[in-house]
Amino acid sequence: MSAPVVTLVLAHPSAESLSAALARAALAALADAGADVRVHDLYADGFDPRMPACEVGTTELADELVARYVADVLSTDAFVIVHPVWFFNVPAILKGWIDRVMREGIVYAHGPMGMRGLLKAEAALLVNTANGGEELERGFGGDALVNLWKRVILGSSGVTDFRRLRFGGVAGSSHELRRTWLAEVDDAARSLVVDVKGRLDGGLG
Repeated sequence: MSAPVVTLVLAHPSAESLSAALARAALAALADAGADVRVHDLYADGFDPRMPACEVGTTELADELVARYVADVLSTDAFVIVHPVWFFNVPAILKGWIDRVMREGIVYAHGPMGMRGLLKAEAALLVNTANGGEELERGFGGDALVNLWKRVILGSSGVTDFRRLRFGGVAGSSHELRRTWLAEVDDAARSLVVDVKGRLDGGLG
């Protein structure tokens, strides 16, 4: 079978950040496990999160980068999404990716039975970094961020296998602890590819 396609999305302005390091670890692990990885490094790519009027309520793609992103998303078998938790939510540039790429008519449709996912991808790994602990995040917003990804964005698009790694207390974290986090991402990315390959092989059978 051909290599499974995995779309890796990174939303952090600094290449020296922990988020960027985790994305690089995921990329290396995914490729080593045999995936065809499509990278959406939103800041490095110069992605414009502002939706132009021509895209509102349509499936029109106003620029070549958005068109490439959409093509990747439609061909992908799984997602790995890496972003910091800012004010208990996603960075603004990533919200723009959601608005412009994960749109009605592209990744989901409305029908008589409600929303219907249009993606072939069934699995996703969300990797978050934060300074606060998970209890603090839940204290302010419950499971709002998980619900946003698991139910609203990915679930509505057809993704049913949702996985999350959350690394809190980033500020002041030791090099040893960060190496542990990098290893966890490596393991999770490889496991994702193995499971996706298993599903694809099963479908061929």
